[in-house]
Amino acid sequence: MKALSAIFLFIFFPLFYSCAVNPVTGQRELMLVSEAQEINIGKDSAPSLTWEFGGPYHDRQLETYLESITRRIWQHSERPHLPMKFHIQNTSVPNAFALPGYVAITRGLLAEMQNEAQFAAVIGHEAGHVMARHTAQRLSRVTLQQLGLAVGAAALEGKGGGETLLQVGAIGSSLLLLKYDRGQEIQADRLGVKYMALLGYDPRQAIYAHTVLEKTVDDYLKRTGKSGNEDNFISGMLSTHPRTEVRIGEIQAMINELPPYIIQGDGRSAERFQSETGRLRETNRIYFIYDEAEAYYHKEDFSAAEASIMKALNADGSQAPFHNLLGFIKLQQKKYPDAENAFRRALSIDNGYQPSYYGSGLVGYFQENYSQAVHELKKSLDLYPDHAQTHLGLGKSYFRMRQYAEAIPYLRHFANAAPRHPEVHGLLGICYEKTGDIRSAVIEYNNQLKVAPDNEMGQYAGKRLSALAPAVK
Repeated sequence: MKALSAIFLFIFFPLFYSCAVNPVTGQRELMLVSEAQEINIGKDSAPSLTWEFGGPYHDRQLETYLESITRRIWQHSERPHLPMKFHIQNTSVPNAFALPGYVAITRGLLAEMQNEAQFAAVIGHEAGHVMARHTAQRLSRVTLQQLGLAVGAAALEGKGGGETLLQVGAIGSSLLLLKYDRGQEIQADRLGVKYMALLGYDPRQAIYAHTVLEKTVDDYLKRTGKSGNEDNFISGMLSTHPRTEVRIGEIQAMINELPPYIIQGDGRSAERFQSETGRLRETNRIYFIYDEAEAYYHKEDFSAAEASIMKALNADGSQAPFHNLLGFIKLQQKKYPDAENAFRRALSIDNGYQPSYYGSGLVGYFQENYSQAVHELKKSLDLYPDHAQTHLGLGKSYFRMRQYAEAIPYLRHFANAAPRHPEVHGLLGICYEKTGDIRSAVIEYNNQLKVAPDNEMGQYAGKRLSALAPAVK
Protein backbone atom coordinates (compact mmCIF):
# COMPACT_ATOMS: atom_id res chain seq x y z
CA MET A 1 0.00 0.00 0.00
CA LYS A 2 3.03 2.31 -0.06
CA ALA A 3 2.15 3.59 -3.51
CA LEU A 4 -1.43 4.37 -2.52
CA SER A 5 -0.30 6.20 0.61
CA ALA A 6 2.02 8.33 -1.48
CA ILE A 7 -0.77 9.09 -3.95
CA PHE A 8 -2.99 10.24 -1.09
CA LEU A 9 -0.46 12.95 -0.28
CA PHE A 10 -0.22 14.05 -3.88
CA ILE A 11 -3.95 14.38 -4.33
CA PHE A 12 -5.08 15.89 -1.08
CA PHE A 13 -2.30 18.29 -0.15
CA PRO A 14 -2.02 21.27 -2.53
CA LEU A 15 1.49 22.08 -1.31
CA PHE A 16 2.69 19.21 -3.52
CA TYR A 17 1.28 20.84 -6.64
CA SER A 18 3.93 21.94 -9.11
CA CYS A 19 4.44 22.53 -12.79
CA ALA A 20 6.75 20.30 -14.79
CA VAL A 21 8.01 20.23 -18.37
CA ASN A 22 6.68 17.23 -20.24
CA PRO A 23 9.76 15.44 -21.67
CA VAL A 24 7.92 14.59 -24.90
CA THR A 25 6.03 17.78 -25.72
CA GLY A 26 8.33 20.29 -24.04
CA GLN A 27 5.27 22.01 -22.59
CA ARG A 28 4.78 22.93 -18.94
CA GLU A 29 1.88 21.17 -17.27
CA LEU A 30 0.42 20.84 -13.80
CA MET A 31 1.81 17.66 -12.28
CA LEU A 32 1.22 16.28 -8.80
CA VAL A 33 3.86 13.56 -9.11
CA SER A 34 7.59 14.22 -9.38
CA GLU A 35 9.81 11.93 -11.42
CA ALA A 36 11.36 10.48 -8.25
CA GLN A 37 7.88 9.76 -6.87
CA GLU A 38 6.87 8.24 -10.21
CA ILE A 39 9.85 5.85 -9.99
CA ASN A 40 8.93 4.92 -6.41
CA ILE A 41 5.34 4.19 -7.43
CA GLY A 42 6.60 1.80 -10.10
CA LYS A 43 8.93 0.13 -7.60
CA ASP A 44 6.29 -0.20 -4.88
CA SER A 45 3.67 -1.46 -7.34
CA ALA A 46 5.90 -4.19 -8.82
CA PRO A 47 4.99 -7.09 -6.47
CA SER A 48 1.27 -6.56 -6.92
CA LEU A 49 1.59 -5.99 -10.68
CA THR A 50 3.33 -9.35 -10.96
CA TRP A 51 0.44 -11.27 -9.45
CA GLU A 52 -2.47 -9.20 -10.71
CA PHE A 53 -1.40 -10.30 -14.19
CA GLY A 54 -0.81 -14.03 -13.71
CA GLY A 55 2.60 -14.11 -12.09
CA PRO A 56 5.90 -14.60 -13.91
CA TYR A 57 6.31 -16.83 -16.96
CA HIS A 58 9.57 -18.67 -16.39
CA ASP A 59 11.83 -18.71 -19.46
CA ARG A 60 14.99 -16.82 -18.61
CA GLN A 61 16.52 -17.19 -22.07
CA LEU A 62 13.45 -15.73 -23.76
CA GLU A 63 13.13 -12.97 -21.17
CA THR A 64 16.78 -11.96 -21.61
CA TYR A 65 16.37 -11.79 -25.39
CA LEU A 66 13.24 -9.65 -25.20
CA GLU A 67 14.71 -7.44 -22.50
CA SER A 68 17.61 -6.60 -24.81
CA ILE A 69 15.14 -5.28 -27.40
CA THR A 70 13.21 -3.39 -24.74
CA ARG A 71 16.41 -1.84 -23.40
CA ARG A 72 17.30 -0.54 -26.86
CA ILE A 73 13.89 1.13 -27.06
CA TRP A 74 14.47 2.64 -23.63
CA GLN A 75 17.88 3.97 -24.68
CA HIS A 76 16.34 5.77 -27.68
CA SER A 77 13.53 7.32 -25.62
CA GLU A 78 13.12 10.73 -24.02
CA ARG A 79 13.93 9.44 -20.52
CA PRO A 80 16.59 6.73 -20.96
CA HIS A 81 17.79 7.25 -17.38
CA LEU A 82 14.60 5.73 -15.93
CA PRO A 83 15.00 2.24 -14.43
CA MET A 84 13.69 -0.64 -16.55
CA LYS A 85 13.12 -4.34 -15.94
CA PHE A 86 11.29 -6.51 -18.47
CA HIS A 87 8.80 -9.23 -17.50
CA ILE A 88 6.69 -11.88 -19.24
CA GLN A 89 3.37 -12.30 -17.40
CA ASN A 90 1.82 -15.77 -17.33
CA THR A 91 -1.73 -15.01 -18.42
CA SER A 92 -3.68 -15.57 -21.63
CA VAL A 93 -5.20 -12.09 -21.42
CA PRO A 94 -3.60 -10.16 -24.32
CA ASN A 95 -1.91 -7.22 -22.65
CA ALA A 96 1.25 -5.16 -22.36
CA PHE A 97 2.02 -2.32 -19.96
CA ALA A 98 4.82 -0.25 -18.51
CA LEU A 99 5.70 1.90 -15.52
CA PRO A 100 9.12 3.25 -14.63
CA GLY A 101 11.02 0.12 -13.64
CA TYR A 102 8.40 -2.36 -14.86
CA VAL A 103 7.75 -3.28 -18.50
CA ALA A 104 5.67 -6.35 -19.28
CA ILE A 105 3.91 -8.32 -22.00
CA THR A 106 1.64 -11.28 -21.41
CA ARG A 107 2.14 -14.79 -22.65
CA GLY A 108 -1.18 -14.58 -24.50
CA LEU A 109 -0.15 -11.60 -26.61
CA LEU A 110 3.50 -12.56 -27.06
CA ALA A 111 2.54 -15.99 -28.44
CA GLU A 112 0.69 -14.37 -31.35
CA MET A 113 3.43 -11.91 -32.38
CA GLN A 114 5.26 -12.76 -35.58
CA ASN A 115 8.54 -10.86 -35.41
CA GLU A 116 10.78 -8.49 -33.43
CA ALA A 117 9.36 -5.44 -35.16
CA GLN A 118 5.83 -6.19 -33.98
CA PHE A 119 7.12 -6.77 -30.46
CA ALA A 120 9.02 -3.46 -30.66
CA ALA A 121 5.83 -1.71 -31.81
CA VAL A 122 3.86 -2.93 -28.79
CA ILE A 123 6.62 -2.27 -26.26
CA GLY A 124 7.44 1.06 -27.91
CA HIS A 125 3.81 2.10 -27.48
CA GLU A 126 3.89 1.20 -23.78
CA ALA A 127 7.26 2.91 -23.34
CA GLY A 128 5.70 5.97 -24.94
CA HIS A 129 3.12 6.10 -22.15
CA VAL A 130 5.97 6.16 -19.62
CA MET A 131 8.08 8.74 -21.45
CA ALA A 132 5.13 11.11 -21.87
CA ARG A 133 4.30 10.66 -18.14
CA HIS A 134 0.79 9.40 -18.85
CA THR A 135 0.60 7.38 -15.63
CA ALA A 136 1.60 10.43 -13.63
CA GLN A 137 -1.07 12.41 -15.45
CA ARG A 138 -3.69 9.80 -14.58
CA LEU A 139 -2.67 9.79 -10.94
CA SER A 140 -3.16 13.53 -10.94
CA ARG A 141 -6.77 13.10 -12.06
CA VAL A 142 -8.14 10.45 -9.78
CA THR A 143 -9.03 10.36 -6.12
CA LEU A 144 -7.68 7.89 -3.59
CA GLN A 145 -11.12 6.35 -3.30
CA GLN A 146 -11.34 5.67 -7.03
CA LEU A 147 -7.84 4.20 -7.05
CA GLY A 148 -8.08 2.05 -3.95
CA LEU A 149 -11.70 0.97 -3.81
CA ALA A 150 -13.52 0.94 -7.11
CA VAL A 151 -12.09 -2.23 -8.61
CA GLY A 152 -12.24 -4.33 -5.46
CA ALA A 153 -15.73 -3.15 -4.54
CA ALA A 154 -17.15 -4.08 -7.92
CA ALA A 155 -15.50 -7.50 -7.86
CA LEU A 156 -16.52 -8.43 -4.33
CA GLU A 157 -19.97 -6.89 -3.89
CA GLY A 158 -22.41 -9.53 -2.79
CA LYS A 159 -19.79 -12.22 -2.20
CA GLY A 160 -19.98 -14.09 1.08
CA GLY A 161 -16.95 -14.89 3.20
CA GLY A 162 -16.22 -18.35 1.82
CA GLU A 163 -17.07 -17.42 -1.77
CA THR A 164 -14.68 -14.48 -1.64
CA LEU A 165 -11.85 -16.61 -0.29
CA LEU A 166 -12.28 -19.22 -3.01
CA GLN A 167 -12.20 -16.86 -5.96
CA VAL A 168 -9.44 -17.75 -8.41
CA GLY A 169 -7.45 -14.74 -9.56
CA ALA A 170 -6.40 -11.45 -8.08
CA ILE A 171 -8.76 -8.80 -6.85
CA GLY A 172 -6.72 -5.66 -6.70
CA SER A 173 -6.58 -1.99 -7.46
CA SER A 174 -3.76 -1.85 -9.98
CA LEU A 175 -2.79 1.53 -11.32
CA LEU A 176 -2.99 -0.08 -14.73
CA LEU A 177 -6.71 -0.73 -14.46
CA LEU A 178 -7.18 3.00 -14.96
CA LYS A 179 -7.44 3.38 -18.73
CA TYR A 180 -5.60 5.96 -20.82
CA ASP A 181 -7.61 8.55 -22.67
CA ARG A 182 -7.80 8.80 -26.44
CA GLY A 183 -5.19 11.55 -26.74
CA GLN A 184 -2.68 9.60 -24.66
CA GLU A 185 -3.16 6.49 -26.84
CA ILE A 186 -2.51 8.50 -30.00
CA GLN A 187 0.62 10.05 -28.50
CA ALA A 188 1.90 6.61 -27.43
CA ASP A 189 1.30 5.28 -30.95
CA ARG A 190 3.30 8.15 -32.40
CA LEU A 191 6.19 7.56 -30.01
CA GLY A 192 6.17 3.81 -30.61
CA VAL A 193 6.46 4.33 -34.37
CA LYS A 194 9.31 6.79 -33.83
CA TYR A 195 11.24 4.34 -31.60
CA MET A 196 10.85 1.57 -34.17
CA ALA A 197 12.31 3.72 -36.93
CA LEU A 198 15.23 4.81 -34.73
CA LEU A 199 16.07 1.14 -34.05
CA GLY A 200 15.96 0.21 -37.75
CA TYR A 201 12.69 -1.72 -37.68
CA ASP A 202 10.12 -1.23 -40.42
CA PRO A 203 7.55 1.05 -38.75
CA ARG A 204 4.82 -0.39 -40.98
CA GLN A 205 4.96 -3.45 -38.75
CA ALA A 206 3.15 -1.30 -36.14
CA ILE A 207 0.07 -1.66 -38.33
CA TYR A 208 0.41 -5.45 -38.36
CA ALA A 209 1.03 -5.44 -34.61
CA HIS A 210 -2.27 -3.65 -34.10
CA THR A 211 -4.03 -6.22 -36.31
CA VAL A 212 -2.46 -9.03 -34.27
CA LEU A 213 -3.65 -7.41 -31.04
CA GLU A 214 -7.21 -7.03 -32.33
CA LYS A 215 -7.32 -10.66 -33.50
CA THR A 216 -5.80 -11.94 -30.25
CA VAL A 217 -8.39 -10.05 -28.22
CA ASP A 218 -11.24 -11.42 -30.34
CA ASP A 219 -9.88 -14.98 -30.09
CA TYR A 220 -9.44 -14.67 -26.32
CA LEU A 221 -13.00 -13.44 -25.82
CA LYS A 222 -14.44 -16.20 -28.01
CA ARG A 223 -12.35 -18.91 -26.38
CA THR A 224 -13.26 -17.87 -22.84
CA GLY A 225 -16.88 -17.03 -23.59
CA LYS A 226 -16.46 -13.49 -22.28
CA SER A 227 -17.66 -10.15 -23.51
CA GLY A 228 -15.41 -7.10 -23.68
CA ASN A 229 -17.17 -5.63 -20.65
CA GLU A 230 -16.16 -8.53 -18.36
CA ASP A 231 -12.42 -7.87 -18.39
CA ASN A 232 -11.02 -4.59 -17.06
CA PHE A 233 -8.16 -4.48 -19.54
CA ILE A 234 -10.30 -5.47 -22.53
CA SER A 235 -13.07 -3.01 -21.71
CA GLY A 236 -10.52 -0.24 -21.16
CA MET A 237 -8.80 -0.92 -24.45
CA LEU A 238 -12.05 -1.08 -26.43
CA SER A 239 -13.30 2.17 -24.92
CA THR A 240 -10.20 4.20 -25.86
CA HIS A 241 -9.18 2.53 -29.13
CA PRO A 242 -11.20 3.31 -32.27
CA ARG A 243 -12.25 0.67 -34.76
CA THR A 244 -9.42 -1.03 -36.63
CA GLU A 245 -9.58 0.83 -39.92
CA VAL A 246 -9.42 4.20 -38.14
CA ARG A 247 -6.45 3.15 -36.00
CA ILE A 248 -4.56 1.78 -39.00
CA GLY A 249 -5.14 5.00 -40.92
CA GLU A 250 -3.82 7.04 -38.00
CA ILE A 251 -0.68 4.92 -37.66
CA GLN A 252 0.00 5.12 -41.41
CA ALA A 253 -0.25 8.90 -41.21
CA MET A 254 2.27 8.89 -38.35
CA ILE A 255 4.67 6.78 -40.43
CA ASN A 256 4.33 9.20 -43.35
CA GLU A 257 5.34 12.07 -41.07
CA LEU A 258 8.54 10.42 -39.80
CA PRO A 259 11.87 12.02 -40.67
CA PRO A 260 14.14 9.94 -42.93
CA TYR A 261 15.06 6.56 -41.40
CA ILE A 262 17.10 3.51 -42.39
CA ILE A 263 15.64 0.01 -42.14
CA GLN A 264 18.11 -2.63 -40.94
CA GLY A 265 17.92 -5.91 -42.90
CA ASP A 266 14.33 -6.74 -43.74
CA GLY A 267 13.07 -4.57 -40.87
CA ARG A 268 11.21 -7.47 -39.25
CA SER A 269 13.78 -9.92 -37.76
CA ALA A 270 11.32 -12.78 -37.74
CA GLU A 271 13.60 -15.82 -37.83
CA ARG A 272 15.25 -15.42 -34.42
CA PHE A 273 12.02 -14.18 -32.87
CA GLN A 274 10.17 -17.29 -34.03
CA SER A 275 12.94 -19.51 -32.72
CA GLU A 276 13.15 -17.84 -29.31
CA THR A 277 9.37 -17.80 -28.78
CA GLY A 278 8.75 -21.36 -30.03
CA ARG A 279 8.59 -22.96 -26.58
CA LEU A 280 6.22 -20.27 -25.33
CA ARG A 281 3.87 -20.74 -28.28
CA GLU A 282 3.66 -24.49 -27.64
CA THR A 283 2.97 -23.91 -23.95
CA ASN A 284 0.43 -21.21 -24.73
CA ARG A 285 -1.67 -23.66 -26.76
CA ILE A 286 -1.89 -25.95 -23.72
CA TYR A 287 -2.99 -22.97 -21.64
CA PHE A 288 -6.08 -22.79 -23.87
CA ILE A 289 -7.21 -25.94 -22.03
CA TYR A 290 -6.39 -24.31 -18.69
CA ASP A 291 -8.44 -21.25 -19.67
CA GLU A 292 -11.37 -23.54 -20.41
CA ALA A 293 -10.99 -25.17 -16.99
CA GLU A 294 -10.84 -21.80 -15.28
CA ALA A 295 -13.99 -20.69 -17.11
CA TYR A 296 -15.82 -23.79 -15.84
CA TYR A 297 -14.52 -23.02 -12.34
CA HIS A 298 -15.98 -19.53 -12.40
CA LYS A 299 -19.29 -20.99 -13.58
CA GLU A 300 -19.11 -23.35 -10.56
CA ASP A 301 -19.13 -26.43 -12.81
CA PHE A 302 -16.35 -28.08 -10.85
CA SER A 303 -16.59 -31.53 -12.42
CA ALA A 304 -16.12 -30.04 -15.89
CA ALA A 305 -13.31 -27.84 -14.54
CA GLU A 306 -11.55 -30.89 -13.14
CA ALA A 307 -11.89 -32.82 -16.40
CA SER A 308 -10.37 -29.91 -18.34
CA ILE A 309 -7.52 -29.26 -15.95
CA MET A 310 -6.59 -32.94 -15.97
CA LYS A 311 -6.29 -32.71 -19.78
CA ALA A 312 -3.94 -29.77 -19.33
CA LEU A 313 -1.91 -31.63 -16.72
CA ASN A 314 -1.65 -34.69 -18.97
CA ALA A 315 -0.34 -32.45 -21.73
CA ASP A 316 2.14 -30.61 -19.49
CA GLY A 317 2.53 -31.40 -15.80
CA SER A 318 5.29 -28.82 -15.31
CA GLN A 319 3.02 -25.77 -15.04
CA ALA A 320 2.39 -24.63 -11.45
CA PRO A 321 -0.89 -22.85 -12.36
CA PHE A 322 -2.40 -26.15 -13.56
CA HIS A 323 -1.77 -27.84 -10.21
CA ASN A 324 -2.93 -24.72 -8.39
CA LEU A 325 -6.30 -24.67 -10.18
CA LEU A 326 -6.74 -28.36 -9.38
CA GLY A 327 -6.12 -27.45 -5.75
CA PHE A 328 -8.89 -24.85 -5.80
CA ILE A 329 -11.26 -27.31 -7.44
CA LYS A 330 -10.54 -29.79 -4.64
CA LEU A 331 -11.15 -27.02 -2.10
CA GLN A 332 -14.58 -26.43 -3.61
CA GLN A 333 -15.24 -30.15 -3.35
CA LYS A 334 -14.05 -30.07 0.29
CA LYS A 335 -11.38 -32.66 -0.49
CA TYR A 336 -8.79 -30.90 1.64
CA PRO A 337 -5.93 -33.46 1.58
CA ASP A 338 -6.17 -33.59 -2.23
CA ALA A 339 -6.17 -29.80 -2.37
CA GLU A 340 -3.09 -29.58 -0.16
CA ASN A 341 -1.29 -32.14 -2.35
CA ALA A 342 -2.06 -30.10 -5.46
CA PHE A 343 -0.81 -26.88 -3.89
CA ARG A 344 2.36 -28.58 -2.66
CA ARG A 345 2.95 -29.98 -6.15
CA ALA A 346 2.65 -26.46 -7.60
CA LEU A 347 5.12 -25.14 -5.03
CA SER A 348 7.56 -27.94 -5.78
CA ILE A 349 7.61 -26.67 -9.37
CA ASP A 350 7.76 -22.99 -8.43
CA ASN A 351 8.55 -22.25 -4.80
CA GLY A 352 7.60 -18.61 -5.31
CA TYR A 353 4.11 -19.29 -6.66
CA GLN A 354 1.96 -17.00 -4.52
CA PRO A 355 -1.49 -18.44 -5.37
CA SER A 356 -0.51 -21.83 -3.96
CA TYR A 357 0.67 -20.38 -0.65
CA TYR A 358 -2.71 -18.69 -0.53
CA GLY A 359 -4.46 -21.95 -1.40
CA SER A 360 -2.52 -23.87 1.23
CA GLY A 361 -3.54 -21.22 3.75
CA LEU A 362 -7.18 -21.82 2.84
CA VAL A 363 -6.74 -25.54 3.42
CA GLY A 364 -5.66 -24.73 6.96
CA TYR A 365 -8.52 -22.27 7.44
CA PHE A 366 -11.26 -24.63 6.26
CA GLN A 367 -9.83 -27.45 8.35
CA GLU A 368 -9.82 -25.09 11.35
CA ASN A 369 -6.04 -25.32 11.60
CA TYR A 370 -5.72 -21.57 11.93
CA SER A 371 -2.04 -21.52 12.87
CA GLN A 372 -1.23 -23.30 9.59
CA ALA A 373 -3.50 -20.86 7.78
CA VAL A 374 -1.66 -17.87 9.24
CA HIS A 375 1.73 -19.39 8.41
CA GLU A 376 0.89 -19.99 4.75
CA LEU A 377 -1.10 -16.81 4.23
CA LYS A 378 1.78 -14.69 5.51
CA LYS A 379 3.97 -16.28 2.84
CA SER A 380 1.31 -15.31 0.30
CA LEU A 381 1.30 -11.74 1.57
CA ASP A 382 5.10 -11.52 1.45
CA LEU A 383 4.88 -12.15 -2.30
CA TYR A 384 1.73 -10.14 -3.00
CA PRO A 385 1.33 -7.41 -0.36
CA ASP A 386 -1.93 -6.01 -1.74
CA HIS A 387 -3.76 -9.31 -2.29
CA ALA A 388 -7.18 -8.53 -0.82
CA GLN A 389 -8.26 -12.14 -0.30
CA THR A 390 -5.09 -12.97 1.64
CA HIS A 391 -5.79 -10.06 3.98
CA LEU A 392 -9.32 -11.38 4.47
CA GLY A 393 -8.04 -14.91 5.13
CA LEU A 394 -5.53 -13.68 7.69
CA GLY A 395 -8.11 -11.48 9.37
CA LYS A 396 -10.63 -14.30 9.64
CA SER A 397 -7.98 -16.75 10.84
CA TYR A 398 -6.91 -14.44 13.66
CA PHE A 399 -10.59 -13.79 14.39
CA ARG A 400 -11.21 -17.53 14.77
CA MET A 401 -8.19 -17.73 17.07
CA ARG A 402 -9.74 -14.90 19.12
CA GLN A 403 -6.69 -12.77 18.49
CA TYR A 404 -8.84 -9.75 17.72
CA ALA A 405 -6.15 -7.08 17.81
CA GLU A 406 -4.09 -9.05 15.26
CA ALA A 407 -7.16 -9.49 13.03
CA ILE A 408 -7.99 -5.79 12.77
CA PRO A 409 -5.29 -4.53 10.35
CA TYR A 410 -5.96 -7.35 7.88
CA LEU A 411 -9.72 -6.93 8.01
CA ARG A 412 -9.26 -3.16 7.76
CA HIS A 413 -7.17 -3.56 4.61
CA PHE A 414 -9.79 -5.80 3.06
CA ALA A 415 -12.63 -3.45 4.03
CA ASN A 416 -10.80 -0.61 2.30
CA ALA A 417 -10.54 -2.71 -0.87
CA ALA A 418 -14.11 -4.06 -0.71
CA PRO A 419 -16.30 -1.73 1.36
CA ARG A 420 -19.52 -3.45 0.30
CA HIS A 421 -18.51 -6.94 1.38
CA PRO A 422 -21.46 -8.40 3.35
CA GLU A 423 -19.51 -9.49 6.45
CA VAL A 424 -16.26 -7.63 6.90
CA HIS A 425 -17.66 -4.59 8.73
CA GLY A 426 -19.43 -6.82 11.24
CA LEU A 427 -16.22 -8.76 11.83
CA LEU A 428 -14.38 -5.50 12.39
CA GLY A 429 -17.10 -4.34 14.77
CA ILE A 430 -16.67 -7.47 16.88
CA CYS A 431 -12.89 -7.10 16.90
CA TYR A 432 -13.05 -3.47 17.96
CA GLU A 433 -15.59 -4.30 20.64
CA LYS A 434 -13.45 -7.15 21.97
CA THR A 435 -10.41 -4.87 22.18
CA GLY A 436 -12.32 -2.13 23.98
CA ASP A 437 -12.57 0.38 21.13
CA ILE A 438 -16.32 0.88 21.41
CA ARG A 439 -16.48 4.00 19.24
CA SER A 440 -14.84 2.19 16.30
CA ALA A 441 -17.07 -0.83 16.93
CA VAL A 442 -20.19 1.34 16.63
CA ILE A 443 -18.89 2.83 13.38
CA GLU A 444 -18.30 -0.62 11.88
CA TYR A 445 -21.63 -2.03 13.05
CA ASN A 446 -23.30 0.95 11.40
CA ASN A 447 -21.34 0.23 8.22
CA GLN A 448 -22.51 -3.37 8.37
CA LEU A 449 -26.14 -2.23 8.52
CA LYS A 450 -25.61 0.02 5.51
CA VAL A 451 -24.19 -2.81 3.45
CA ALA A 452 -26.08 -5.96 4.52
CA PRO A 453 -28.60 -5.37 7.32
CA ASP A 454 -30.58 -8.57 6.81
CA ASN A 455 -27.93 -11.28 6.86
CA GLU A 456 -26.79 -12.96 10.05
CA MET A 457 -23.95 -10.50 10.56
CA GLY A 458 -26.27 -7.57 9.93
CA GLN A 459 -28.76 -8.81 12.52
CA TYR A 460 -25.95 -9.25 15.04
CA ALA A 461 -24.67 -5.74 14.29
CA GLY A 462 -28.13 -4.31 14.91
CA LYS A 463 -28.35 -5.98 18.31
CA ARG A 464 -24.90 -4.79 19.35
CA LEU A 465 -25.65 -1.23 18.24
CA SER A 466 -28.70 -1.16 20.47
CA ALA A 467 -26.50 -2.10 23.41
CA LEU A 468 -23.45 0.02 22.59
CA ALA A 469 -24.74 3.20 20.99
CA PRO A 470 -25.83 4.86 24.24
CA ALA A 471 -22.33 4.39 25.66
CA VAL A 472 -20.67 6.52 22.98
CA LYS A 473 -23.04 9.48 23.02
